[in-house]
Amino acid sequence: MKTQTINKKQIINAYNNGQSLNAIAKEFHTYATSIKRILEKENVELRHDSKRAGQLYVKDGEKLIEWAKAQKRLVTKTELAHVIGRKKLSPSYFEKYPELGRYVTTREQSELQIYSQKLYDWLQKTGIQYKPNDRTKINMSVTALLLGEYEGLALQIHIKPKCISKKQYEERVKAKVRKASKSGIFIIWLNKDHFENLDSTIGLLNAFKK
Repeated sequence: MKTQTINKKQIINAYNNGQSLNAIAKEFHTYATSIKRILEKENVELRHDSKRAGQLYVKDGEKLIEWAKAQKRLVTKTELAHVIGRKKLSPSYFEKYPELGRYVTTREQSELQIYSQKLYDWLQKTGIQYKPNDRTKINMSVTALLLGEYEGLALQIHIKPKCISKKQYEERVKAKVRKASKSGIFIIWLNKDHFENLDSTIGLLNAFKK
């Protein structure tokens, strides 16, 4: 079988976006067992392993958020890993649950997590209803799906994660816009400049609300 240079970050990203082991293996001209070993080595929780353990894949993320909230302080990634019986916490948890970053010490947060926390804090302060990191509407995550008065709108932080290439990020943005349009969702993209005065975002929300 012809092999292709294995990029661990691309594999993790593909798996977190719902691709199967077989699909990823085909893309990299290798075997599903090889992809599985890479994911296990990088501490990415495999979906089928979670099901065999009698719990859904997404439940660990929810469990970590509830535990972190209960501590009444900022926690470390090591502490979170121990909660679910691991030595190291996979970055996939923070990609699927940006809200989790709100409870982790700042020195351990990525730039994207810090901006997500700022956005969620602002939404709570202004009383705007939202669902963090929602995937139900367009089958791709948006930073915040707005509810109530602003139903039909979503806020997405427009910052490229370090773990993917510029081309991959641009393709993801296009796919997200396309799927959102088909689902009747309008995405407002927030770059770093918007965070200098988040209150100005209210004007954008009012301009585009239905």
